Amino acid sequence: MAGLVFLILSCHSDYVSLDYRVHHGACWNNDHSRIAFVASKKAYLRATGLARLPDGGIPKYLIDDMGLYVFTPEDQHLSRLVDFNDLTHRLSSSRSLWKVKIAFDDSLVHYSVTPVTEWAFYLKHAKSPDDSLVISNLQKKYEKTYAVDINTKNVVETDPALLQSLYKKSSTNNKIGLTAFNKYLADIPLSEWGLVVREIHPKSEEAYIEETIFLYNSSSETRRAVIEQIISKKSKTEIKAILKKMDDYAQSLKGLKKKEYEIYSEDTYKRIQSLL
Repeated sequence: MAGLVFLILSCHSDYVSLDYRVHHGACWNNDHSRIAFVASKKAYLRATGLARLPDGGIPKYLIDDMGLYVFTPEDQHLSRLVDFNDLTHRLSSSRSLWKVKIAFDDSLVHYSVTPVTEWAFYLKHAKSPDDSLVISNLQKKYEKTYAVDINTKNVVETDPALLQSLYKKSSTNNKIGLTAFNKYLADIPLSEWGLVVREIHPKSEEAYIEETIFLYNSSSETRRAVIEQIISKKSKTEIKAILKKMDDYAQSLKGLKKKEYEIYSEDTYKRIQSLL
């Protein structure tokens, strides 16, 4: 029985999935030259086989990370200002779990990050006295408001009333929606987020290329990373050979399988083709 439990818990895919999500609350500075925002990023191996039952299983997380960033559209520069990994290591980085308030004041970004669920819930469900102490310390830290200098990345505690005042003004004049903001971020290389596939999950270039062009890996962000970080560094002759493999593979398929491959590989094919 112990061996079966171990087998179930240890069944994970060899294909890494990458993802990043911007949280609600992103805002411009007053001259609309920079955007401050909180984002989560993940890298994980999906559960497979018996480990997927009954609800898809628990992924093996290689990265589960959340931080405060500033982005400059003019030069496409992305900079991480603060990390909140003491929170995510205890509670996860999923954006649905967090309330975020952000507002610019010249070169300072004022912010607060608090859980959607009351701290009392986490304290009530603490697993041990030590766990309760960790949660209490997190509560004390994150019930406060802070400001970070975008140039020095120095963080100082601030007056909550000041953040509230700045946030109210920002919500009227400087708010930016997720759809609009994600368009700005669409072309930022995934390596700028720290999502470098061969560092996160070491594997040969050939293995990554194969899982990408034949769609063995269902993660579109991982396929994008492979194109940016591996295929883009190949010669034009090698890139043409990769595209030919995709063409030949499509021709080898029949009926519905061929149609599905053509549909789901279209974005990957175009991204590789654009490298020529």
